[in-house]
Amino acid sequence: MVRCRESGTRTGPKKGAVSPTLLLRRASALLPPVLNLLIGRGARVSLGLLFCCFIFWQLSGTVAAETGEAMPKVLRAGFLLSAFSDMDASDAKAALEVQARRISSSLGYGSTAQVTLFRTLQSMSDVLHRGEFELVTMPSIEYLKLRKTTPLIPCFVASTNGGLGARYVIITHKDSGIRSFGDLRGRSMMLPSLAAHDLDQLWLDVLLLKNGKGARASFFSRVKESPRMFNSIMGVFLRQADAAVVTRSVLEASRQLNPQLAAQLTVVAESRYLSDGVTCLNPRSPEKFRNKLYQELLRLNETSAGRQMYTIFHVDGMRPFNAACLEGLEELVNEHERLKGLSGNRK
Repeated sequence: MVRCRESGTRTGPKKGAVSPTLLLRRASALLPPVLNLLIGRGARVSLGLLFCCFIFWQLSGTVAAETGEAMPKVLRAGFLLSAFSDMDASDAKAALEVQARRISSSLGYGSTAQVTLFRTLQSMSDVLHRGEFELVTMPSIEYLKLRKTTPLIPCFVASTNGGLGARYVIITHKDSGIRSFGDLRGRSMMLPSLAAHDLDQLWLDVLLLKNGKGARASFFSRVKESPRMFNSIMGVFLRQADAAVVTRSVLEASRQLNPQLAAQLTVVAESRYLSDGVTCLNPRSPEKFRNKLYQELLRLNETSAGRQMYTIFHVDGMRPFNAACLEGLEELVNEHERLKGLSGNRK
């Protein structure tokens, strides 16, 4: 049984079966004009072949009727634009369309597929409620919001750290005298781009609320955005900033490339694993279709084209969804809401 199968899904009673006699009548009614058209163009047509094709066309609709499920006519995949905010949207869509066409072809739909980048979570929710998309991908923090109002079947997460996501750290120079988060008051901070990274922003806000330090603008002397985390690391190393927020994985990779970074930089705070992306299937799609699509998505990890696409999006691949993958992020979101509530009450 496929892991992403929706619990409680039932198949309706079989009905709408079409008898061979009725198929023959329909075929007989349709074949003459088709034959006349083709013969007029000089084509040689096999009557038996046309009849078999007609039966196959009818039976494909009959199967859907028997199972009570109308199979989608085209693969439709939606992605929240914020998931690709650190790269050009048109480039992201082009890469996704290539894979969508390959998956569509494997599913027997030919090379046609529809890929849509949604600007807002609400617009994605609207089409899902209408049953218009079979596959959607979004940042995990947006998934936690959407699942409250929209039926979804989470199937995959990004493979980062075994599907758990990234860990964020605050780094400082060992000679800065900063030994804890509280020591950062009045110091300068470098952050990843606000548009591209929301998990680290949320984590930093929780740290500020937990320590009763208030808004970041009044706590830090200066907050500067950096286009790349490596730039932030070098900024702290060269004493251009007192501290920076980066991922643990980027920090370790930088230390391996430059041993001096390991000797001069220290970590004063670290987050739990925070999931960075969830791919879901629409429960309104036929179960048989969902299971086939699930297997095709799983196979992307094994293909060179799939691995190439993941490289473009800076992820290791996808792995089956497990609720434990979201535990760190859920705890952070709940803590943020609780602390904001306490902060509001104090005012």
